[in-house]
Amino acid sequence: MGLLGNLAIGRILPRLILKEYIRDIWVFESEGGLTEDEMQIVAPNGSVKLLLYYKGQLATARIGEHAFWMPKHRLFVEGVSDCPMIAGFDRDKPFGCISIELHPAAAYRLLSVPQHELRNAIVPIGELIGAPAARILEERIYLASNPAQKAALIQEYLTGLLARTERDATFEHGATTIMNSRGLVSMAALSRETGLSERWLRAKFAERLGISPKTFASIVRFQSCYQAMLRDKRGYLQEGHFNDRYYDQAHFIKEFKRFMGHSPARYTALQNEVGEIIYK
Repeated sequence: MGLLGNLAIGRILPRLILKEYIRDIWVFESEGGLTEDEMQIVAPNGSVKLLLYYKGQLATARIGEHAFWMPKHRLFVEGVSDCPMIAGFDRDKPFGCISIELHPAAAYRLLSVPQHELRNAIVPIGELIGAPAARILEERIYLASNPAQKAALIQEYLTGLLARTERDATFEHGATTIMNSRGLVSMAALSRETGLSERWLRAKFAERLGISPKTFASIVRFQSCYQAMLRDKRGYLQEGHFNDRYYDQAHFIKEFKRFMGHSPARYTALQNEVGEIIYK
């Protein structure tokens, strides 16, 4: 694991069969003593995540106006968000967390529920697969001796789900087109590309991803700027590198505040290393 202050951060490679379905698997551990200045703002990136706190007390998260509580040893699903998530836990005490981030174009195959039902929410896995199945899975994860084994058990379960679902090639092509364009494709162009009406695309994206294609494009465009900005926060703003993605500075500031809760200038003054680490 790498170190960030009192926080140890590890990355686990997904199974080969799940490589196109899982973006990243992260392990975060701390023995306590994290600074109170750390904001822990996680920017939306169009991905659904599986979250497991295996060490520490009750963890919380706030998405928009709603707060969610996550007891340890329970597996949770964080649906796609169109606003920032604020993580929370006792900074003075030890904790450990596994985050499995699913690919936007493929999460629907691993979670058999209309994705709009999960938007801006964190729900126990038992609400999706049933309490008995969740108890068996969570007990197996609890008995695993280390985070890598726990993550392997979750991946084993996800692998089993692939055989129960069919691929929606049209949706995947549309989502991939948006990502490859860095969010700059228009909805009219996407409609022409897929040969489907904009109304059909909105309905399909709501079902398969949880948000509209326009919102997804906005998130992808923002993320392309955000990741570049993390490499040089002040220089990025001063040199106006966002101009190739936004009409003007006002539009960029508005979108940034929408997805981060702060203006770009305010954000550069904040300490948010925990929230930023997965984008570096």
